Amino acid sequence: MSAPQYPPYGGPPLPQKRHRPSGWWFALAGAVIVAGVAVGVTVLVLTVRGFLATDATVDVDARPHSVTVPTDGDRILWFDESVREPTCEILDEESGAEIRLHDPDASYTRDFGSAGDQYGAWTFDPGSGKLSVTCSPSLQTVVEIGPAPDFGSFFGGLALGIFLPFFLGGIGFLMLIVLGVLFATGRPRRDPA
Repeated sequence: MSAPQYPPYGGPPLPQKRHRPSGWWFALAGAVIVAGVAVGVTVLVLTVRGFLATDATVDVDARPHSVTVPTDGDRILWFDESVREPTCEILDEESGAEIRLHDPDASYTRDFGSAGDQYGAWTFDPGSGKLSVTCSPSLQTVVEIGPAPDFGSFFGGLALGIFLPFFLGGIGFLMLIVLGVLFATGRPRRDPA
């Protein structure tokens, strides 16, 4: 009796080549990069806009002016750089109590180009938000009341506005690299007949 005849061993089967990724995957990677830039710009704009916001403008004329400001946090008085050591008194119109003015926790200056610079003179708790503001004139000008800058949230917003585009852009860039490799090594999505 003879040994059974087996065909010669041809080796392991060749792996099936993957199809190339769809163009939608490249569009998704591009969208992630664009979203990163858009989110970063939005965060930076909102952070800077909060610093430049003005709740009320009051003439520096030694007369009381009624204003209403939000009560969601401390407020700051912004004066023109030419006005040094202005005198202001703020009363809460609902309670009649005088509101204490504090030196800001840092030195804040805003640049408005040709309109000049402003500096943050005092911060205060707005109480009820309905205020009577009286500022003595040193030079004829105005005082602006706005949200008091919070050092942590301001620089946190700047850091987030820088980090997010790099993070999302990095993810999108890695997606493009992986997709490029898969596209180069894959077979066409429709094999020629």
